[in-house]
Amino acid sequence: MRKLAGVVGVVCVMTVALAQPPAPAPVPAPAPAPAPVPAEPAPTPSAVQPGIPVAPAVAQPAKKYEIPADAKPLLRQELPGGLIVEDFVIGTGTAVAADSAVVANYHGTLKDGGAAFDSSWDPAFQHPEPAVFSLNRVIPGWTQGLPGMKAGGIRRLTIPAALAYGPQEKRDQNGNVTIPANSDLVFVVELIDTPGSEDITVGTGEEVGKSAVCVTAHTVKTADGTEVESSTAAKPYIWIPGENAAIDAAMKGMKVGGKRRITVPAQLNQNAPLPDIKRPASVSLVVEVELIAVRNLPSR
Repeated sequence: MRKLAGVVGVVCVMTVALAQPPAPAPVPAPAPAPAPVPAEPAPTPSAVQPGIPVAPAVAQPAKKYEIPADAKPLLRQELPGGLIVEDFVIGTGTAVAADSAVVANYHGTLKDGGAAFDSSWDPAFQHPEPAVFSLNRVIPGWTQGLPGMKAGGIRRLTIPAALAYGPQEKRDQNGNVTIPANSDLVFVVELIDTPGSEDITVGTGEEVGKSAVCVTAHTVKTADGTEVESSTAAKPYIWIPGENAAIDAAMKGMKVGGKRRITVPAQLNQNAPLPDIKRPASVSLVVEVELIAVRNLPSR
């Protein structure tokens, strides 16, 4: 290193001398420089410096909704109307019933070009929590594409325009078109939870339809077993359509004389603002219902 310093010094002197204008008097020739010492190669930006640990590169995990278009699903089916249903994770929880309600994460993109228009995962869309909705209040592609999916699963729905928004275009709050008319859509859906139902006794009488007034004997308990509401056959409870969407959906298909156990996730336990409802909202419930009578209402 000391020899290298000498070389650097001589080079600096020569550089300064060359930069000056020629002197009027001759300048003696400089003494011969010592033999050059090969310079050590300059470290590149990626070189590891001694004594400084380098953290290994950590691969960022793929987001749940980032499913390559050519990925092979575990299950695939094409439903009437061209709706394609593909399961990439098979859930192990409660299965979605037709016309039920769900708690889910979702990411929606245009099939043509792949631009995202809404998402509960992507913070750019400012949805802080999973979505909660009834399957009878969404586009037909969701109504038809989610039944049978189990909680914990991840499913991709490729929805033709006719089962989405058809000729209607959708705009954001700034007036920008996010879904052009007649667009095919792609949704990746993660099912968080859905109401569950289990028949204790199957009835033989009239069946509960899509909209019905149900007369029941029942008990309602919280997840820790605390009873919060009850009725008996002598003093039955009359369920009004829309009183609790999750319980309404779970009683569909019951027949008079039957008994059913219904589980309601906290996110789906929302009661209509009726003065005589005593059961708590926004907590998980277990409801045991005995159907005494039913009056089905005309479809709207």
